[in-house]
Amino acid sequence: MENVKTSPDRPARLSAKEKIHRSRWEKTALGICLAVFCLYAISLIYPFLWMTINAFKSKTEFYGNVFALPTEWKFENFYNAVVNFKISVGSGAGTKQVNLLQMFGMSIFLTVVVTALEIFVSACTAYIMAKYKFPGRSVLYAVIIFAYVAPIVGSMPATYRFMNQIHLLNTIPGVLLIYVGGVGFAFLILYGQFKSLSWSYAEAAFIDGANDFGVFFKIMLPLSMPSLTAMAVVTAISYWNDFNTPKIYLESYPTLAVGINQLITDMRYQNEYPLMFACMIVSVLPIIVFFSCFQKTIMKNMVAGGLKG
Repeated sequence: MENVKTSPDRPARLSAKEKIHRSRWEKTALGICLAVFCLYAISLIYPFLWMTINAFKSKTEFYGNVFALPTEWKFENFYNAVVNFKISVGSGAGTKQVNLLQMFGMSIFLTVVVTALEIFVSACTAYIMAKYKFPGRSVLYAVIIFAYVAPIVGSMPATYRFMNQIHLLNTIPGVLLIYVGGVGFAFLILYGQFKSLSWSYAEAAFIDGANDFGVFFKIMLPLSMPSLTAMAVVTAISYWNDFNTPKIYLESYPTLAVGINQLITDMRYQNEYPLMFACMIVSVLPIIVFFSCFQKTIMKNMVAGGLKG
């Protein structure tokens, strides 16, 4: 009877004792990972849940017991937070009152417009830098990288003075110029994406009579859609939560991040914590609704971009 040899490419079968030992070790490791994940999830969910519950309380009930459920749900806290609570912007005769709803609209406008402009400008710039050879390309790329890694605090005084001299300080076109004019993370990601795409697609399109714009808009952009979607999501969240730029360069048109900061300061001095919690919940609702509606599309494109990149 011939001896059956174990192939070096196939591991030998585990004995029953080894299977039991391995099974116990795997179950223990899985249990530890699950426990750590649950603790991490609770640490993220509990503060938001606690804040949501207390947002429906009256001030008296909140100070009575911050951990109990409301005896009477105060939905008017959210109405008061959105409509009645206002902040003052401007100075002198130009002072005006702005409520949370107006800040909400300004945040949506800036987030949508700036995200669309930055993704488009970054895609065009990254595509030219990645696929076209021209004199000084390496030097220009080095300058772009330096501008990206340089501390923004160092350039802020010069930017502020420049915007003031060209009379775009405290204007919407001015803040759009600041947002789109800077080199962002989207450029670096899209540069790598376009660099990894084969130029054979473009060559085939040129043979069929396509021009440079047709290749970019009809071939390269669709192939890069997963990366574009992922960067659009990251960019939109970044601009939605941005505080410094609107605070410094757009004082008369406060965004939600700026307004929430001011409202929280005012309400804390007035001990209006339920209203403060209501304001904070209103500020995060758009992000929650956005992900709830487009979760499958976002995750599909982000995963596809990760696999292709």
